[in-house]
Amino acid sequence: MLVLRLIFLLALALPTALVASEAHAVAPDSELIGCDRADEAHALSASAHLDPSCTYTQGFTIVASDVELDCQGARIATTDGRYGIYIVAPTDVALANVTVRNCRVEGFLNNLHVEREGFRELAPGVEYEHAFSNILIEDSTFANSRGVGVFIDGYVTGVTLRRSRIEGAGSAGIYLETGSKDNVVENNWIVNNGFRENGPDGQYFTLAGVSLFFWGTGREGLAIDGSRFNRIVGNHFEGNSAGGIFLYKNCGEFWQSRPQRWFDRRYGAHGNVIEGNTFVGGENGIWVGSRMSENTAPMECSDPAYYQEGVARIVLDHAKDNVLRGNVFRNVQYAIRVEDDRTTIEDNEITGDDPSQQALLLGTRFRTSALAQPVADSVVTGNRAFIAGNQNPYRWIHGHAGTTFAGNESHGRPVGFCEGVEPRRNAFIFVLAFVVAAPSDPPPSGGPPTFPPPEPLPPCPATCNDGGVVARPSLALRRLGTPPGDDTLLLRGDVTLPHPFTPALDPAATGVHLVIEDASGTRAIDVLVPGGAYDPATRAGWKVAPNGRTWRYVNRGATPPGGITSIVLKDLSRQAPGRIRFTIRGARGAYAVDQSALPLEALVVLDPPTAETGQCGRLQFAAPAGSCRGNGRSVVCR
Repeated sequence: MLVLRLIFLLALALPTALVASEAHAVAPDSELIGCDRADEAHALSASAHLDPSCTYTQGFTIVASDVELDCQGARIATTDGRYGIYIVAPTDVALANVTVRNCRVEGFLNNLHVEREGFRELAPGVEYEHAFSNILIEDSTFANSRGVGVFIDGYVTGVTLRRSRIEGAGSAGIYLETGSKDNVVENNWIVNNGFRENGPDGQYFTLAGVSLFFWGTGREGLAIDGSRFNRIVGNHFEGNSAGGIFLYKNCGEFWQSRPQRWFDRRYGAHGNVIEGNTFVGGENGIWVGSRMSENTAPMECSDPAYYQEGVARIVLDHAKDNVLRGNVFRNVQYAIRVEDDRTTIEDNEITGDDPSQQALLLGTRFRTSALAQPVADSVVTGNRAFIAGNQNPYRWIHGHAGTTFAGNESHGRPVGFCEGVEPRRNAFIFVLAFVVAAPSDPPPSGGPPTFPPPEPLPPCPATCNDGGVVARPSLALRRLGTPPGDDTLLLRGDVTLPHPFTPALDPAATGVHLVIEDASGTRAIDVLVPGGAYDPATRAGWKVAPNGRTWRYVNRGATPPGGITSIVLKDLSRQAPGRIRFTIRGARGAYAVDQSALPLEALVVLDPPTAETGQCGRLQFAAPAGSCRGNGRSVVCR
């Protein structure tokens, strides 16, 4: 917190605008509002410009179309004002062609607020009559607001916010309210927001008549709350308390205790395009359906609960048909989280230094279990991940349905989609931790409890969906009747892989995964022989022949993985394109084979664990082509 605030104060001290912009001449009919009027409130129905040497303290309200406010770098600042720049018209007035540029607005509740006055009373079907259009906000700085930095209110359309810096907002940096649509947020810096509302410094709330003090997650850089068909393009997100962009629908909060602010929230956060943005650091990059599994009991929602148990009250969230394309994520714990349907996730790039970081976490908890509605019809294609120590960063939880997953890479190799781990969830939405406390009896200082960092993901299970059937397979497991630790294994065969090998066949780097399972599906052997060059000190590792067509793994150590002591792979593509001959030997193993569940089947995965490249083979010994015979001491399959 202290570091972020120091960065923010240094940023405010810069002498000129924080973003590069082209110089604009003021409108010919623009009125200069000089320093002698800097402490007045101004309602503008015609164009105006400001004196850059002044600080204006009462804010500006734009109430008519065809108005340009050019601040020319002047500051509009307060410590207690409501709106710095307020663009407003009644719902029966179509506001158009309003421009705000070159402003530095600081310290208001909302530094900029765009509103159709009376929108809460609009009837269904007429919400967009007399719509706003061509509202342009550009080349400005919105800093240190007490609440939201830039607030686009209900049923507002046609706003473009570009080339601006939104920093230090107490709540979300930018908020797109329910019913707003067809707005553009492009090429902005959205940084260091969200540390006040529900923030980590803590605050009080009351639940079931009990006074509690909680430490919170804070808010995100951009909240898309029931707002539709917006374009979020080319922005930079960094240092925001809860994360980058959250898409959700407000549940109708505080409908009894704050009825004057409640209205019928008819739309979800549907059909938004989020493209070409950069996200740096933090817990969450983009979270679709961010409230689907959150306990919103303290929010007093008017939406019905679909899951309720004890103090937990979960309502459906709504954020469908969104497109997340061409974004870049750097060291984000969860780059993309998806808890609603029909999301397209394509051509994103995810890099990280921590093996626990994930490129994609798809799935939702209570909706899947209570309603049998897992996240459905997602399209995940062409994404690229480079997370150190994490070869499989694309994960699902709680099931999924109708997912298209293709062409995704990790560390330059195609990878699959496998089950992940439920992340740590808060007891209530926004609440990291809480204690029973009242203002008259505050909690001890020291901040919230700390939580252990996420652990690296468990490996994906080995599979071979697109590989070849092994020709001339043979398998022999011996010394099974003696105590475990001296069992032997010999596995041979030829397999034809897709050729040319794309990417290059490289078991010395990827390792080899061996699975042997019985007719019931029980895996007697499931072992990854790791990659890595031969090390004389450990007497284990891979050697590659000078011709690059033979790979040998040797392990003379005391505890070879799964008892595997030798693997030989030969590329016979000169004889038959893509043909690989393999021999795998094991000793000092413990191979628990249920000989009542024969025949056996084996997988040899040369691009573990899921071999999206097709670089794997399946050995089948079922009749009539093959058979397995056991005598209690050995099993031989051919």
